[in-house]
Amino acid sequence: MKKWNQGVIAAALLLGTVLPGGVHAQDLSQPVALEQMSRDEGGGHLKFRQRISAHQTMYMTLLAEKYTPESVDEWKQVLKERDRLIEEMRAAKEASGEDREWMAKREERKKIREELRAKVEKGEITSDEMKQELEKWKEKNFPGKAGDDQARRAQMEQFRAVYEEFDGAIQSGDSAQIKAVMPKLLEQLKAKNERLAKRLKEVKK
Repeated sequence: MKKWNQGVIAAALLLGTVLPGGVHAQDLSQPVALEQMSRDEGGGHLKFRQRISAHQTMYMTLLAEKYTPESVDEWKQVLKERDRLIEEMRAAKEASGEDREWMAKREERKKIREELRAKVEKGEITSDEMKQELEKWKEKNFPGKAGDDQARRAQMEQFRAVYEEFDGAIQSGDSAQIKAVMPKLLEQLKAKNERLAKRLKEVKK
């Protein structure tokens, strides 16, 4: 039982890298720097993430088999769909050059932030004014993203509540509690897939 519980805890930790914030702390519906992922020789970082994904699939399938056997096939299908969407997203971003553009914007934002922070330290502007300037920059360079960020944060709060419930169930070792939270985790993964599929369509336009 101890070994099983350790496996379940590992599953919770690994699953947490995917659902609450994407491959935490990256939301896979947002641009991912392919250059960073493959900077190790042979794309070591990417291969590592692929291995982690395989572990996540195994752990969550084991959980489903033990606590919600009636949903095992659905778990397998949804996890498979997640992996397909992630791979398609990587390919689409690489083909569109979006990641390179995103990296350039990221560097630009970093420079602007540093300049604004220097002004705050000199007393030329307030911290609130700095935030406002950064929001203006974001809206100019990523129109509509501010609203999307709000929706994503709200979704993350819902995810976090379920993960706290899941963590409590694991800590207690209560089979009934674990069984009750598994369907909620599955629904979260479906929601993540829907978000990723929507983002994929936008990238492919």
